[in-house]
Amino acid sequence: MKFIFIFSLFIFQTYYSSGQGNGAYTLQQCIEIALDNNITMKQAKQTVEGNAVSVEQAKYARYPSLNIGASQSLNFGRSVNPYDNTVVANQQVNSNNASLSSSVNLFNGFQNQLTIQQRQLNLKASREDIGTAKNNIVLGVVESFANVLSNKAQLESTKAQFQNTQAQVERTEKLVSAGRLPITNLYDLKSQSATDETNIVLAENALELSKLSLAQWMQVDPSTIVEITEPNLIIEPQDEKSPLEVYTMAEPGQPQIQASKTRVLAAEKGISVAKSGFYPNLSFQAGLFTNYSSIAKKVVQGAPLQSPVVVPIPDLVVRDGSGNQVPFTVNQLITSGRSTVENLGFGDQFDNNLRKGFTFNLNIPLFNGFQNKFAVENAKISRLNAVLQLEQQKNQLRQTIETAVANEKAARKRLAAVEKQLVALEEGYRSSEQRFNLGVLNTVEFLMAKNNYFRAQNDKARFKYDFFIRRALLDFYLGKELKFN
Repeated sequence: MKFIFIFSLFIFQTYYSSGQGNGAYTLQQCIEIALDNNITMKQAKQTVEGNAVSVEQAKYARYPSLNIGASQSLNFGRSVNPYDNTVVANQQVNSNNASLSSSVNLFNGFQNQLTIQQRQLNLKASREDIGTAKNNIVLGVVESFANVLSNKAQLESTKAQFQNTQAQVERTEKLVSAGRLPITNLYDLKSQSATDETNIVLAENALELSKLSLAQWMQVDPSTIVEITEPNLIIEPQDEKSPLEVYTMAEPGQPQIQASKTRVLAAEKGISVAKSGFYPNLSFQAGLFTNYSSIAKKVVQGAPLQSPVVVPIPDLVVRDGSGNQVPFTVNQLITSGRSTVENLGFGDQFDNNLRKGFTFNLNIPLFNGFQNKFAVENAKISRLNAVLQLEQQKNQLRQTIETAVANEKAARKRLAAVEKQLVALEEGYRSSEQRFNLGVLNTVEFLMAKNNYFRAQNDKARFKYDFFIRRALLDFYLGKELKFN
């Protein structure tokens, strides 16, 4: 992802000014604070962390599993002795089982590898989403910051207008007292002074609202924004470009476009993952198993005799050639004592019952209710949605750039026009003021010239920062840096 800070084109002060403690902020500081505090940014970062975990999970799914199992059983009455599978009655049987098993998937249609690739693409897209979130935040901060500057300039202009009117009131009072001007002139100026005071209140309210908007973007207490530092704006002349030219230059660097393209690739991997369900599955399993039974017995041979004993075996008969039974005696040599039956110990049983084995499992899908087919169809629909989302992002970017080009052109012309108008109105106002003081111009005409002049001053302040926003946005899409001193 081409990770561009949307307004890395802003190069302001690279350090925090000492005035931040009393509420003075530079634009760079406002941007940094907003990025640190914004919840959307934090959520985007958490999404990246979650997708990174998902990638690691898919990678470790390729490794064999290893499990240890154990169980404890207690049976009463008629049951089966797990040691030798004999049936016992009216006995309590306590048994234990233990196992160690491992399994690994040898082949599943490359599903594991495809899943890893798909999740890596999702991770890449979520990282690009962070760039989109940053762009949106910085755009909002810059616009709010410029609105504060604009309203601040208009407030200063309104106060200057009020002070000028007050000076005119004081001068007119003297002239009226001297009998050189009619008292109606003084009433008109006092009315204008009251209007100017009202305009100051309105300008102060507009400034406070713009500060509130800036504080909300920064997610700080509005009372902390007492003052902001106005940078020296340096706007270099540039050739006009068509919306198509700007779009061609802007698209490769826009993170929302890159994120949408990445999600299309991820959706294509999803189709391959779904198709892997049609392939055979081969897995391998191996294990160790043993058990214990509380009623397991073993026969213990008697101890060897020092003197062997000859014991006859009675009641043995054979038949002769005529079929008659003929008794005979066989002597048995006994060399050891009588054998006994003992309980078989826990350790002995686990050793004796230990069994080992391994298994290869091959599963060939023949029919499963067309589930694999439906999975592929759903994956294709997801890809189509991703493609449509990409086209929507491109259309939005194209429309935004078309609007930005038109707005920049209009703002530039509007600013140039008001600057010319201001020069003419200033000359007219100065002339009207001199004629009014000499008593050769009536109050209505003087106030009209005065209001037109100060209205043009307010328009210039507003148009100046509006042009700043429009040019900054257009320069952003052009990949240029907007420099400030």
